Amino acid sequence: MTDAATSPIAQWRVDVDDYVQVLEVYRDQGQAVVGSLGGDAALIDIDDGSATALERHEMGVLSAAWSSDGSRVAVGGQDGCVRIYDRTGAAQGVVDTSAWVTALAWSPNAPVLAIGAGRHLLITDLDGALLHDFDDQPSTVTAVAWSADGSRVGATAYGGIGWHDVVGPRTGRRRRFDWKGSLLSLAMSPDGAWACAGAQDATVHLWRLWSGKDLSMSGYPSKIERIGFRHDSRWLAVACLGELTVWDFGGKGPAGTAPASASGHDNHIEDLDWDPSGKSVATGGGDGRTIVWAAPTRAGQDLSPVTALESDEATSRLRWVGEDCLLVGRADGGLVKLAL
Repeated sequence: MTDAATSPIAQWRVDVDDYVQVLEVYRDQGQAVVGSLGGDAALIDIDDGSATALERHEMGVLSAAWSSDGSRVAVGGQDGCVRIYDRTGAAQGVVDTSAWVTALAWSPNAPVLAIGAGRHLLITDLDGALLHDFDDQPSTVTAVAWSADGSRVGATAYGGIGWHDVVGPRTGRRRRFDWKGSLLSLAMSPDGAWACAGAQDATVHLWRLWSGKDLSMSGYPSKIERIGFRHDSRWLAVACLGELTVWDFGGKGPAGTAPASASGHDNHIEDLDWDPSGKSVATGGGDGRTIVWAAPTRAGQDLSPVTALESDEATSRLRWVGEDCLLVGRADGGLVKLAL
């Protein structure tokens, strides 16, 4: 990897019609899906940047997700529509909802899709046939995530997380993790031990699975929308305004510890992502900076930048496609592959 004074190399660029709102990758087959607030959606070949246009969402794309085996990709928008495609971009199914499709997530081990749309949590099969409609969510669903074993799906909204059993003899049963406030984001630790949510009240709230014991990390200056676990569940990255904090989940968890931290952005961090090896975490900001930070080795550490890129356009989304390559989406609709 280059040092912070060396500019990453742009290998290709493609453009959609507006701000890149959605970017998700399936590294094993070298594909990405990109969507814009203007409504464009496309499959991208990560190797050469060639694009396959998908059906437009005229009011803007809000969400997308790859199935666990890469055979399907789902795209949702403000038009209330979820379209499901195979890996070539051929249409496989459509789910019409009555609200903005704010969240999509495929089960980690089954051909089942969870859809957050308004006050509905919908569960469909591989091609969009409806299996369940949990239509009594307390408010608009902001995020969805599956348990590590794929038996339950959680939906965040005002008031906490609603957990729904969708597999086996407990199918249809529900459980709530209550929180008096609005939850905006949801991340499950890959080892299945924790559910973590970013909140409107400037906290990160944690629950032990499945005891329900909870704690909060507070002291942030603004709402928390971007969080993400490293693949080994040891570290949780949290973006707030221009600061990155990384909490240590080793041992008994983060209670009573200070996070590792970094301040390298002059505007909101719009996205973050861990590299596949876990050696670094990347952040992209409204200031046009894309920064790669070395992963922490201890709690409370000041993080150092490994490399950085300056742009006149805000970074809106980013995803690693290899240990030394990033896809970076921008506010002007550009999607760039960077070799670091």
